[in-house]
Amino acid sequence: MIKNIFLDRDGVVNEVVIREAKVESPRKFIEFKIRQEFKDFYEEIIESDFNLFIISNQPEIARNRMEIKDLDLMTAQLKSEFNFLEISYCLHDDSDNCNCRKPKPGMIINILERYDLLKNESIIIGDSIKDINAGKNAGLITVLLQTDYNKDIDIQADYRINKLTEIFNIMQE
Repeated sequence: MIKNIFLDRDGVVNEVVIREAKVESPRKFIEFKIRQEFKDFYEEIIESDFNLFIISNQPEIARNRMEIKDLDLMTAQLKSEFNFLEISYCLHDDSDNCNCRKPKPGMIINILERYDLLKNESIIIGDSIKDINAGKNAGLITVLLQTDYNKDIDIQADYRINKLTEIFNIMQE
């Protein structure tokens, strides 16, 4: 039985930003827009006893393309509108070789241990190869949210969904 839902942030909870034909994260608070699909999903799930977590790579901080104040404003909005048990970020770049940067499982393992959660009661929903591999590396059930920008990625997720609310069908299996 699923009790814990780990969510990638950009592309799952909020809209991605397209810059020079590349899918990227918002860098400024003004670019941060919660996806309506996530709001609909949240309205259905809020009455349940699921633990919701966000785990997100935010390397634009390390790359000096984003100011921490903008990330703080985004996080404050998420906390004011939704009931996440925890929002966890990796602020490093690939070259930092940290354990928290997805696809490494550090953020997930840290949360599992801190809250004494079971892996077999936990899923991760993401929109990228890094999200799915982080979930696999942590031993979670993996769910790829398919979008226009990721429809051609080659990754073996446990499940693929086209809308967040399809997750309810999976959780009833």
